[in-house]
Amino acid sequence: MEVISITKDYKAANPCTIALGNFDGVHLAHKKLIESAIKMAKKKNVKAAVLIFSNHTKTVLDSKRQELITTNKYKDKILEDLGIDIVYEIVFDSDFMKLTPQEFFEDFLIKNLNVKGIVVGFDYRFGYKASGNVESLKSFCQKEGIDLEVIAPVYSNGEIIGSTMIREAIKAGRMIRVEELLGRPFTIFGKVVEGKHLASKMHYPTANIDFSEDYVVPRYGVYDTDVVIDGKIYRGATSVGTNPTTKDRQLKIETHILDFSEKIYGKVIALKFRNFIRPEINFESIEKLFDQIEKDVQTVRNR
Repeated sequence: MEVISITKDYKAANPCTIALGNFDGVHLAHKKLIESAIKMAKKKNVKAAVLIFSNHTKTVLDSKRQELITTNKYKDKILEDLGIDIVYEIVFDSDFMKLTPQEFFEDFLIKNLNVKGIVVGFDYRFGYKASGNVESLKSFCQKEGIDLEVIAPVYSNGEIIGSTMIREAIKAGRMIRVEELLGRPFTIFGKVVEGKHLASKMHYPTANIDFSEDYVVPRYGVYDTDVVIDGKIYRGATSVGTNPTTKDRQLKIETHILDFSEKIYGKVIALKFRNFIRPEINFESIEKLFDQIEKDVQTVRNR
């Protein structure tokens, strides 16, 4: 799979079908959309492409902090595994934002990216101030003879699957539900950094994760996680929060990796959140905190 960083004036060498959307999380509804784009590409004997933004649209439109479900790097890996040939990555800036729906379609998609077929979700919006919708896209496609497939809502337990509902489920610590909606566990990548070594002194060493990406932050508490180090999977008891017992105020993510004793400072590891064990607690003493950690670790071991 090719990942190509482009501007709005980029000229594609080869024709393609393209899936359009934000794709944060690449959840089950996104997967259906992507599979349709690949199927359409095979029929036309062209490449299957996805257009993603290197930054989240809300950072420009609302000046809000991103709350990512997936980083772009992880998103690329998921898209490659699904069978996408090309990821076009573009910065969503004021210049791109000002394209009218017609300019976005005719100049950017058709003339520049050489698009021969388009797949979108039922609620897709595009162009300046999101003034373009599925109906206007249908009209443009009919005029230019471009195939268009609109994917109907995908439901889970009576709810339409979407990135917002998944983000809220992560914030609530509902990781089993999140995995159902994503089709895989919610995963954070981060570099292991030095901590205070308090846990090591109490015989429960932890890997402290520097999570510099703007991830959506899970509910504070302790989680049963899978920890991926150099391609190998270990079980972990992972704490998300501010460690009130030790009077820390900064948000931290740290994990005790079961049956593991190697030094991994500087390594980037992945935490796959499987289940919520308990909320964050302000214990009366360090001893009571580590009594509870012992129980948390046993919960993970007995998974």
